[in-house]
Amino acid sequence: MFEIEKTFSFEAGHTLTHHDGKCKNPHGHSYVLKIALRKKALEPSGPKKGMVMDFGGISAHVKPMIEKYLDHAWLNTTLETETPTAEFIAEWIFKHLEKKLPGLYKVTIFETATSSASYCVS
Repeated sequence: MFEIEKTFSFEAGHTLTHHDGKCKNPHGHSYVLKIALRKKALEPSGPKKGMVMDFGGISAHVKPMIEKYLDHAWLNTTLETETPTAEFIAEWIFKHLEKKLPGLYKVTIFETATSSASYCVS
């Protein structure tokens, strides 16, 4: 099994409406997003021979999504939820990309350098 990852970053704000701590207040994060794809076999021929997928192909789908919904956005509004937790964001991104990125296996979102959540297929 082959697996590749591509990393992106964006800035966004949110509030966790029902949280019982500081996160109930409006705040922001410098998010890091990791997209992971898996395939049993590499591309057998053509310009992508020997690849799971060209990293540029991943960017072609992820960057427009980040620009439209995530970067410098208020996530409660753009993701249409009262509680855009890291877990929610990871699942939302996965569902947004799964038909566009064959082999999409896992989406991981870091809110801080030490705190992340992932959504993946089993």
